[in-house]
Amino acid sequence: MKAKFYLLLFIIGFLIFTDDATAATITVDQQTIAIEGNQHQKKPLVSQPIELQGPSSSRDFYYSLTEDVQLDNQQVTFHIQYSELLIAPSSFTVKVDDVAIKTVPLTTDLRKQTVTVHLPEEALLKGSHKITASFYGILKEGICVAPGNVGNWLRIDILSSISAFTEEGEAWSLNSYPSAFMGYEGYTTTLILPKEASTATLSSGYQLSAYLSEHGQTDVHIQREDAVQKVTGPVVLLGAKNEFSTALFKNIVANIETAENAMTLMMHELQNTNTNQKVPFLVITSTKAEAIAERLLSLTEPRLLEQLAGHTLTIDDLPEVESLLETAIPFKQFGFEDQTLSSQGSITPHYYVSLPQLEANKEAVMRLILKKSATMPSSKEEDDRKLELIVYINNVPHAVDLRKLEQTATDMYEASIPIQANVLNKKSITDVQFEVTGFQLEEPCETTNERYWLYIDSDSSLSLPKDASEPSFTLRDFPNAFHDNVLMVIPDHENLNDTEMSGLYKALMINGKMAQITLVRDKDVTEAALQQQAVIFIGAMDQLTWLSKNAKNIPYTAEQLIQQGFLPEVMAKHAYITKNFWQTKQPLLWLHAFDATSIDNDFYAHLKETDTQVAAAIETKEGQFVVAVDNKVSEQDTEETNGFEISFILIAEFVGLIIVIAVILYIILRKRKKNQLKEQ
Repeated sequence: MKAKFYLLLFIIGFLIFTDDATAATITVDQQTIAIEGNQHQKKPLVSQPIELQGPSSSRDFYYSLTEDVQLDNQQVTFHIQYSELLIAPSSFTVKVDDVAIKTVPLTTDLRKQTVTVHLPEEALLKGSHKITASFYGILKEGICVAPGNVGNWLRIDILSSISAFTEEGEAWSLNSYPSAFMGYEGYTTTLILPKEASTATLSSGYQLSAYLSEHGQTDVHIQREDAVQKVTGPVVLLGAKNEFSTALFKNIVANIETAENAMTLMMHELQNTNTNQKVPFLVITSTKAEAIAERLLSLTEPRLLEQLAGHTLTIDDLPEVESLLETAIPFKQFGFEDQTLSSQGSITPHYYVSLPQLEANKEAVMRLILKKSATMPSSKEEDDRKLELIVYINNVPHAVDLRKLEQTATDMYEASIPIQANVLNKKSITDVQFEVTGFQLEEPCETTNERYWLYIDSDSSLSLPKDASEPSFTLRDFPNAFHDNVLMVIPDHENLNDTEMSGLYKALMINGKMAQITLVRDKDVTEAALQQQAVIFIGAMDQLTWLSKNAKNIPYTAEQLIQQGFLPEVMAKHAYITKNFWQTKQPLLWLHAFDATSIDNDFYAHLKETDTQVAAAIETKEGQFVVAVDNKVSEQDTEETNGFEISFILIAEFVGLIIVIAVILYIILRKRKKNQLKEQ
């Protein structure tokens, strides 16, 4: 129902013109653009090593094909290592769509193997397919360990790979996006922008580049139209019609019909003359650059881009998409897929989610949607095992008693876990991991305990409390505080480093979602815009008019930098964060580099990993990342000392007042006594 609702919104919001004919082929001479991408190269199968634990365990890998693929020696290769304690009949088996293709024995005389499986024709048909890697481990005689023991293991290494599929007839369509435009080693996506691109087109290009780079194996290569000489993979051409100046690209966009104030997508294929080298070629254009910027969400928002179809599509209006930080964050946003834990796989990989810094003494709530095996005991009397789901949040355990789950109207269960803000605030990137206990029998040699399992749905979510207090910003808030509504200010006349800017846009993504960024030149900035948005200034202070007006509030002189713990002579890159000078509920970030150096992805990665409450950080010319001296402790000590001094003065004044009152009372009483004696 939810999917149909979004589809209806999408159709209502779009003005659609589709062409179901095959994608047009654009041929170019090799001297104009040489196509060197090799689609038959291999793509990485895993992004990090995967460990399977005995006596038996398995892991599934999935891939999807939008069209049938011609059989051409496609294969999947596993590089494996395993424990030296294994003996026959230990084995490693590869299945394709649940059909066993190959089994190899695991013996101690190797300990490392490369297992290659040729994919059958059935595995190349249109649709989704599954590859299953299964491990069966038997230990040396006399050695019995419980399932999950570290001595009984097999590791699938990062060099494991799968062939990059080429669809028969190169049947690319808009439905092939974004999968057909994901780069990997030796096959990199090229994004072509106009030579004299407007800020709106640049911002659109940086967003699209960041999105495809984040979800692909390699970063997108951005090139201006006059510098393109060769491509090594898919190509995207982006810009308004009137922005292109080279004959080839000007002619391509001129032949595309566009509606006023709408964005047109057209899928082609780019081929060299007299060769069979061809790659998918997506053109994104409009009569106005702003029209592309306003509708680019259709290419970066999963709920919208998955509805793309045909070869030509003109997009007028978009349905509204809620802000990430105003709603509960579903697990799938930080890469969590449906997981089933059992005695043979009792712990999940680590998942990482970027969260804003929460107000102290507040609570977030993790809502878990679960399904469990019917044989799992529902009361303590049935079984004395401690059946728990343990959720590790930044290594802090939070336990759920699986015998006390609340059942929903269906056969699913729910559990809510309160999480203190201080636990989430420990790290700028929160680490989440799940483990079940009590599923394994105590007998080390017993392997028949398959009856317990727990399914965790990816629609489980993490709800954050709203911060009502006035925020104070530090580098701990990067990039979360710069996500929903950001004004990015760049110098007027300086040529931008496209790779550097794309890296910044990528760094501002949160859990795979793009930030809402407005890119403007310094001369186009208005005070009204500064009052409504979070602000990022990029460049030297003398190139940024509005920043210069507040120079007295920014530590940038040599003396001020030394006070922050920096040596000005060794600085190559500098980041400083504070409250927005034009309204205090939003942050301001200043990024600049010295001596013509560029701010690369490593610097942004260090900023994202900064957990300490500091306002500034630098990277030295030698590449060392250094954060400012944390003055909060000393300030707090000063405040406490001042408070103590004030309290001491108040106490002294109060004691003095009591003494004065006592003296006055003594004098009055003494006079009264004298008067009484005289009267007698």
